[in-house]
Order: sequence, then structure tokens, then C-alpha cells
Amino acid sequence: MEFWQIALAIVLGLGIGLLLSRNKNVNFDSIYTIKQEDFLKNMRKGQLIDIRKKEEYEQDKIKGARHFKVGKLTGKYSPLRKDLPVFLYCKNGKKSKRAAKKLSKANFQTIYILENGFDNLTH
Repeated sequence: MEFWQIALAIVLGLGIGLLLSRNKNVNFDSIYTIKQEDFLKNMRKGQLIDIRKKEEYEQDKIKGARHFKVGKLTGKYSPLRKDLPVFLYCKNGKKSKRAAKKLSKANFQTIYILENGFDNLTH
């Protein structure tokens, strides 16, 4: 085998290993994407968190929502309780999915994501 073939095999192996380990410790059974109606009906039963940009939050939000950056949610001094459900929303749902994985890795019990995010919310 030539050097470039060995190098390619190593790089591919590392890449595949990284992809497989990326979702390690994520409990997908604790993450639920729910429709707007169910989200709005149940959001008061847990912690309502807006993870959009601060300016977007200040301009318009769901009443009672608290704003946090994703990194603040899972840090050592997280303001959230792990034993209460977390209701997450962002602009379009993508950021919420990433945040939900981080929360799950940090042992949060139940995480609900607003399907399609705040921009598609009917007020």
C-alpha cells in the first residue's frame, strides 16, 4: 500500500469515529419535537426557554419565556432544573435540536422542541 492510501484510510477512520461518537450519551427518548398546539398547551408545565438571538427575544417572545444562550443552559451553573421538563424554541427549530442534544447529554429528563420554531408560530 502506498503512503497516501494509508493516510486516507486513517483520515476516513478518524472521521467515521468522530461521527459515531458525536451523539454518544444522547438519550433521544427524552427529546420530543411537538406541534405548536401541543407546545402552547403544555409549556407552562415546565421551563420555557427561548434560545434565539437576544434582539429577536426582546422584539417578540412567548409570554413567560426566559432567554438563554445555549452554552449557558448546560454549563456548571445552569439556571435550569434537570428534574423539570424543558420547552425550547428558536427561530426555525434547528438550533433547538442541537440544544436539546446538549441538554440530554447533561442528563435533563425531558426536552420538548417547538416544531418549525418561533417564526412559524401562529399568534
